Amino acid sequence: MSEYDWDDDEDFSGASNDSNAMKELRKAHREAQKRNKEMAAQLESLQSSLRERSVRDILDSKNIPAKVAALVPKDITSAEDVESWLAEFGDVFGFTSQDSKQDESKPIVNPELEKWSRISSTQSSGEAYNGDNDQMSALINAATTVEELNKLLHGNSTGPLAM
Repeated sequence: MSEYDWDDDEDFSGASNDSNAMKELRKAHREAQKRNKEMAAQLESLQSSLRERSVRDILDSKNIPAKVAALVPKDITSAEDVESWLAEFGDVFGFTSQDSKQDESKPIVNPELEKWSRISSTQSSGEAYNGDNDQMSALINAATTVEELNKLLHGNSTGPLAM
């Protein structure tokens, strides 16, 4: 370490640098450096608060507790970085990206709609009765109640219509 303080130019008593203009210039330079340091500190604080806010918003959109934001590394700043970090470490917090992808890709299906769709496809692919005796005898043998038999033979469950 040197015994000379080279940063303090005020003590230099050279004849050429002793003018008031140089003293004013040095003073203005020091003030500009001080403002620059203050602005840099303010910029850093604004960037850190913006990063914290964006990370918290991303976690809220994924229904992840806000406390997890404190565990996200400081070098992760963009939304894509947060998403990739969640994909890698989300299982620690009970979050899996596959769950959200499955929910988005799998449409919500009404069970009643599924039943009607199955019935419709069966009706469209089934064979209609064409008067075949073997087919009719198989239907008669499959009938278990009188109403079913009346529906096959007469088209209603009460039997033949009396006129």
